[in-house]
Amino acid sequence: MEREGIYQRRVFFIENLGFCRPTEARKITFEESLVFEQIHEETYTSLGYDLLKIASEALSERVHRIMEWTWIDF
Repeated sequence: MEREGIYQRRVFFIENLGFCRPTEARKITFEESLVFEQIHEETYTSLGYDLLKIASEALSERVHRIMEWTWIDF
């Protein structure tokens, strides 16, 4: 897949929202989620991906940032 260029090199990286609500399916704590986030950031970066970071802010602002980066006019 890497050789065939299936994946985009630029990826959206949604940063933590400052909380994590455990559910039946999500057993991870907030502290564990921060470690999980760091591992993903380091892994994607080490593999040469360009992370387009989406900060923790209102949902409408996060959507706006993504729309800006995808050049969608709304």
